[in-house]
Amino acid sequence: MIKSPSGSMDMIPEEVFCRNTIENKIKNFWEKNGFVRVSTPIIEHWDKLQVALGENLVDKTIRFIDRFGEVSVLSPDLTVSIARMVSTRKKNGPFPLKYFYLGDVFRVTSEQSEIRQCGVEIIGADKRSIADVELAVLIFMTLRELGLNNIYLEIGNFETLRELLKLEILDDYRQLIIDALLKKDWVSLNDIANKVSDPKISEFIKNLPKLTGTPEEVFSNIDLIPDFLIPGMKNLENISKEIKNAGVKHYINLALVNEISYYTGFIFQVFVTGSPRSIGGGGRYDDLYSLFNFKCPSSGFGINVDKIYEILKASYFKAINTDVLLCFNDGIPLHWVWNMAASYRDQGIKVEIDLKSRVFEEAIEFSKKKKAQRMVYILKLESSGISGWIVDTHNENKERMTFC
Repeated sequence: MIKSPSGSMDMIPEEVFCRNTIENKIKNFWEKNGFVRVSTPIIEHWDKLQVALGENLVDKTIRFIDRFGEVSVLSPDLTVSIARMVSTRKKNGPFPLKYFYLGDVFRVTSEQSEIRQCGVEIIGADKRSIADVELAVLIFMTLRELGLNNIYLEIGNFETLRELLKLEILDDYRQLIIDALLKKDWVSLNDIANKVSDPKISEFIKNLPKLTGTPEEVFSNIDLIPDFLIPGMKNLENISKEIKNAGVKHYINLALVNEISYYTGFIFQVFVTGSPRSIGGGGRYDDLYSLFNFKCPSSGFGINVDKIYEILKASYFKAINTDVLLCFNDGIPLHWVWNMAASYRDQGIKVEIDLKSRVFEEAIEFSKKKKAQRMVYILKLESSGISGWIVDTHNENKERMTFC
C-alpha cells in the first residue's frame, strides 16, 4: 500500500464533497457578514516572509531552492501572506478591509504538514475593540452555522503579558515564561516566579494559571493584578461584556498565549466537543503590517478545516451519485451518445457516460453500484432513430424507448 506523505492526506470523492459542503457553508456565512474572499500563492519568497513569522513558526517551515536559485517557502501562515499582499496592493484601502481566505498552509508538525485553513482578517479598523468583539462573535456563530453546539470560547489579553514582560526584572525570564505558558507547565512557571525579586510581580506570575474562569470569577480577582496592568484588564473586561451581550458564552484565561509571535492584544481560541485541542483562534496583531512597511491595525482568526471535517464528516457525508447513467452498445455512432447526454444536461440532469462495454445485465449492476437513479441503455441504430431501454435503477422497472 502506497500512502500519502506523512502529515498529508488523500481524499476520495465522497470526502471531497463533504469538505466542500462545510467550506461552502462557511464561505456563504462570511459573505453574508460582509467579508470578501482573497487568495495568496502557496509559494512565497522566504526573505520577504521570514521577518513576520517568529521563531516557533520559522522552525516548522518547508523551504526549498527554487529554479532561480532563491529560497522559497510553502506558505506557513495565510495571515502573514495577506499582510504582505495588502501592504503591496491595497495600501489605499478603502478601510477597513474585511477579507476571508480558504486554503492550505504547510508546517512540519507531529500531526500535520498540510493544513486546510479558513479565516477572516479585519484590516485598518479604527474601532479596534469593536473589531475584536466582531471576530469573537463571528467565530462562535460560524461554528454554530455548521451545526456545532458545544462551543467553548476562551479569551485573554496578550497585551497584559507584553506589558509584564517589559519589566527589567524579567529580562532573564522572558522566553522561559512564554515557553511555560505555551506548555501549560505550571511547575516551571512557579519556579521562575520564585526567582523574581518583586513580591507582587512574583505572586502575579504564580497566580496566572488561576486567573481562568467565568468573567465574573476572573474580574472579581482584579486585586491580584498589578496596577500597571489594570488598563489591559479593563479593555478585556469591556470586550467580554460586549461578547456576552451578543449572546456568546465565554471564559477568561489570562495565561492564554499563542505560539505565533505576532499577537499584540486581545487573543482567543475556540474548542468544540470532539476535539481535544483548539480548532481555531485569533486576535489582534497591530504590529504585523509594519513589518511590511505599512503601519495599519489588524486582527483576525483562523479555523482548522481538517479538524472541523473530522468532527462533522458523519453528518455531512453523502454518497456521490448521478441522475442518469448512459450506456451504449458498440457500433452506436458516438454523436448520438453525445447529443443525448447534452439533451439531458440541458434539462439540468446529471449524466455520466459509461465507457466500458457491458451487456444489459452488467450495465444494470454497474448502475446500482453508481447509485444512478436511472440507466439509459442504447441498443441499436434503426431507421427511425436509436432504440434502447430506460431503467429505474431502484426497482429495475424498464421501458423500451426509441430515441430520435
